[in-house]
Amino acid sequence: MHVLIVGAGIAGLTAAIALRHKGIDATIIEQAPRLTEIGAGIQIAANGSVVLRELGLEKAVADISVVPGSFDMRDIGNGKLLWVAPLGDAGTRRWGAPLYNVHRADLIEILANALPSERLRLGSRCAGFEQDEGGVTVRLEDGETLRGDVLIGADGIHSVIRQQLFGDDDVQFSNILMWRALIPAEKLEGIDLPERGNYWFGPGRTLITYWIRPGKLYSILASVPSGEVHRESWTESGDIDELRASFSDLEPRAQAMMDQIDSAFITGMFYRDPIDRWTEGRVSLMGDAAHPMVPFLAQGACQGMEDAWVLATMLERHRDDPLAGLREYEQRRRPRTTRVQSGARAMVKMVHESDPERIKARNGRWKGMQHIDPMAEATWSFVWEYNVLEEVERPAGEVLGLSATREAKRMARAESQRAFDLWKGAFTAEDVARGHDGMREGYDRFLTTHFPVPESTRVEEAELGGVPAFRVRDANTAASEEGPVVLHFHGGGYMLGSARSSLEYAGRLAQAVGGECLTVDYRLAPEAPYPAALDDAMDAYRGLVRAGVAPSRLIVSGESSGGGLALALALALKMAGDPLPAGIVAICPFTDLTLSGPSIKEFAGEDPAANRDTLALMAASYFQAHEPRDPLVSPLFGDLRDLPPLFLSAVEGESLYSDSTRLLDRAREAGMEVTMLPVRDSVHVYPLFPFLPETETTLKAIGDWAAKVVGAPVRAVG
Repeated sequence: MHVLIVGAGIAGLTAAIALRHKGIDATIIEQAPRLTEIGAGIQIAANGSVVLRELGLEKAVADISVVPGSFDMRDIGNGKLLWVAPLGDAGTRRWGAPLYNVHRADLIEILANALPSERLRLGSRCAGFEQDEGGVTVRLEDGETLRGDVLIGADGIHSVIRQQLFGDDDVQFSNILMWRALIPAEKLEGIDLPERGNYWFGPGRTLITYWIRPGKLYSILASVPSGEVHRESWTESGDIDELRASFSDLEPRAQAMMDQIDSAFITGMFYRDPIDRWTEGRVSLMGDAAHPMVPFLAQGACQGMEDAWVLATMLERHRDDPLAGLREYEQRRRPRTTRVQSGARAMVKMVHESDPERIKARNGRWKGMQHIDPMAEATWSFVWEYNVLEEVERPAGEVLGLSATREAKRMARAESQRAFDLWKGAFTAEDVARGHDGMREGYDRFLTTHFPVPESTRVEEAELGGVPAFRVRDANTAASEEGPVVLHFHGGGYMLGSARSSLEYAGRLAQAVGGECLTVDYRLAPEAPYPAALDDAMDAYRGLVRAGVAPSRLIVSGESSGGGLALALALALKMAGDPLPAGIVAICPFTDLTLSGPSIKEFAGEDPAANRDTLALMAASYFQAHEPRDPLVSPLFGDLRDLPPLFLSAVEGESLYSDSTRLLDRAREAGMEVTMLPVRDSVHVYPLFPFLPETETTLKAIGDWAAKVVGAPVRAVG
């Protein structure tokens, strides 16, 4: 087999080396007449380092690069430390390989030297290709043709191969410009710049800086809003007045560093949206040609290296059928790179916040992360922990896609598979890329689109103690003035969801208990961290009681984080000496925001609604600077004695299952009256899905239980 690769960037060079490592011949076609020093610092994290190691190149990279001790993230104006991600020896142990800071040109040179010179065709510009049943022919601009069995487009964001395969698609501009500069060590003497990631964040701008040649060369990436600079050329340098103007009010250490810049080059931050396929017959894409991404997960090079190893392995595995090899290569890579592309854009949005309140919320989230995630695993594990050498030995369906769920995961029943697929598709790549704003919109869209409020449900706006809510009842159910009243708190990890998007479920709750349900629009994190949600829950409860609803009729209810909030409300009411509700309904509750439950790790990749990364983001956004083991944050750790009866249900196999099983044990030890309904072969907060048989069973059980704890019969429907 002979593979033609267009593009001698990191992805293309690594692919050629990996193919030769597997006994497959490869030729690179590169338009540049020579591989030059153009470029700046890049990072090769553990997921890329393992590929270099397997190819026998890690030592060469280690000899000329820097292993940072940590990522230190600081405020650009005062230098305050905001967040630390440990690296160095601790990171190497945790992730299985070091993270290297290296000059891009140094890495390119190492890769190029690992190939026979005749297999690197410099000064050859690709004009197009044709493929037939026997192979692929590449046409060069000078009229020469090259023939191979497979063609790989590794020719970057403006890929000629991609354009011919799939036509034009828009290159997206992030409205951010990036200055890159290199400073020799002698100019930085006396400035405290340790071998770490020395990062600063300010309104709409960042400084990402680190050593790339030990004791010799320092790299700076300075990003600014596009309106502050009026040029976009990689080669433009010398005049840096605009750079200095954008960073004119820095803390002293950052200012001393920036004062040493003599010249810089600048470019826009561009990307493309994920595409539905990379492959057509014998031709496929890799690296930036397939998944160009913004640089704020520092994964562009590493994802190209992962592509290279998977491509080489699949073509070796399917030597007699290269088309099958390319199909499996794409099957294994496209879901993962889509997730990384979206995550990188979400990071760009987070670190370039400009509104003071949003910056405060972001910094609070980072502080919260330090409480529960000292190794920064929730942020980095999905990229750094991935060992492509091991992953290619697993079935292709094991790859985790955008929802962090195994692509081949299947449920036992058709209806549970339907619910699983709905959860899996709840958020688009664009939702994830827009951070919590996009996810918030996506979550409400998911619920209101798939579960519209039926005409038989009566909905009225309400205000409970100053907190907005909706009063919901079923038009066909005659409610008793002595019957149950449900005060419901929606889920969404304290960061997503709304009273409006919970109306359909609230209507079914009201019908189940033969009364009414009031669903509360409590404030959301990160804009309104703890205790905002709990304060709103307390005010809503007390407002309902003041309106004449006896606590003996009240049932507080919630699903997921709403279940945790319902429990926290009961604890707070007990502490305050308020009359307690008649009962608590907690469906798949999020009760431990320290994320210490074993099911979070045990069922990783199995639950499309919840995973450790997202749960950590949500939890830290909520408690921020507060202690996460506080029982009013994590009610699992509360004193559950003397609380009212609890109706608890959870799904075996979901990420938060151990939040419920541990709560059950603690509740029984405390003498609480607990009704536990475990469910199999289902999904997180399954009662949101009205078509599931277990939903009907559970709502009937809640109705029977409510009649018992309130002491009034449930009126018949009709």
